[in-house]
Amino acid sequence: MDPLSLAQDVCARICHDFGGPLGALSGALDLAGEAPEEALSVAREGAEALRRRLRLWRAAAGAGTGPLGREGLAELLEGALPNGRVAVDLSGLPEAALPAPLSQAVLAAAMLGSEALPRGGTVHLAGQEGGVAVWPEGRNAAWPAGLTAVLAGDTVPGPRDVLAPLLRQLAEAAGMDLSLAMGAGGAIAPLTLLPARG
Repeated sequence: MDPLSLAQDVCARICHDFGGPLGALSGALDLAGEAPEEALSVAREGAEALRRRLRLWRAAAGAGTGPLGREGLAELLEGALPNGRVAVDLSGLPEAALPAPLSQAVLAAAMLGSEALPRGGTVHLAGQEGGVAVWPEGRNAAWPAGLTAVLAGDTVPGPRDVLAPLLRQLAEAAGMDLSLAMGAGGAIAPLTLLPARG
């Protein structure tokens, strides 16, 4: 995927992710005259969702992102994933900070993991600077269909599937190879970021 297409798809995806909270905020303003207390509550929720998603996208895109440890990653991910029924388990990551490029890739991997959980569940992240694994756990958990094509180096066009090529680019920038490991006992295969060979 060429850089311009990737940038365009990322922009379109960000606009999509902000659409829901913006709609809620707009609807709250429309109700302000009739039910001011309810409108204010909805407006606050919408504004908070926008703030959290904006911070997450900004960090994943690398705008001022420094090294992040478990606490910093949790702060960025909490309440920011578009599917509100998804939790993130970072207990397998170290408290010590991961380097900035790897931190960005981990954030994008968590976002991609949330897309593998259409009915909710948990995105697990484990590892350290020498390698990180990400896997979703929940009902009907399945990696997005375009992920294997992206891992094979094919282009998957469109904003809906942009997280996989974005993650691949971030992994390369962090000096990591991105691949799917074998799933054990019928579990979904973990997505791994391991140091690039040669």
